[in-house]
Amino acid sequence: MFDGCAVKMRDVTLSTGDYAIPADCTHDPEPNTYHPRFAVERKIGHDFLTSLTWERDRFTSELQQAAEWPRPITVVVETSWQTVPGCEAQANAFLVGTLQTDGRNLSQRYQRGSPPLQG
Repeated sequence: MFDGCAVKMRDVTLSTGDYAIPADCTHDPEPNTYHPRFAVERKIGHDFLTSLTWERDRFTSELQQAAEWPRPITVVVETSWQTVPGCEAQANAFLVGTLQTDGRNLSQRYQRGSPPLQG
């Protein structure tokens, strides 16, 4: 994911999220787990849809773990609209949105966004 970037990667266990900055984590040596205060959750299209449906409880639990963070968890979904049934005509559209939980419910707000700037 970070090929060609000046980023040093380490493979560690995070309590929540897929990517975090070590300086923003506390380390628990007993289970050798890092607890971030901010992280990025990376999803591939079908994984994201599964997280909102069949594995919703697990995904909601992960969002709840991040609820006390100073900034909300960022969820990056990597897929083409063409892979989502019924959205084939949206091939050049981008999805921008937020996910939140109050402990019982998962609320989602999305809107069609502009393509990211290249440069």
